[in-house]
Amino acid sequence: MTFASRVARHFLVIKAARQIKGEIEEAGLDNLKILADHGVSIVATYLNGCSPQDKAAYRRDLNALLQMGVTADTLLEEVVRQMTELVPIIESKQDYKKSEIEQLKRFLAEGT
Repeated sequence: MTFASRVARHFLVIKAARQIKGEIEEAGLDNLKILADHGVSIVATYLNGCSPQDKAAYRRDLNALLQMGVTADTLLEEVVRQMTELVPIIESKQDYKKSEIEQLKRFLAEGT
């Protein structure tokens, strides 16, 4: 991988994480904590509530990141790096992070 492609990949991860951060802030951190405490997937709740146009855009953008070698785990780590207040939510239940990543993969698979 060239230096330019690594820089582009890093930039896109940060940009995607900022977009997710914005969506989280709009939804409200307390609301997300309530969902997580009840075992409800935040990823599935948000993505299922999107318009068809937004879903298509998210699939396109996320698939572009995957093609660049960015994993869902890497993206989630960047979101947590930008929003340390998410750590208690993500780590509140065993395997919650894993289940959220699975929901994201399922969302991407629906578009193929």
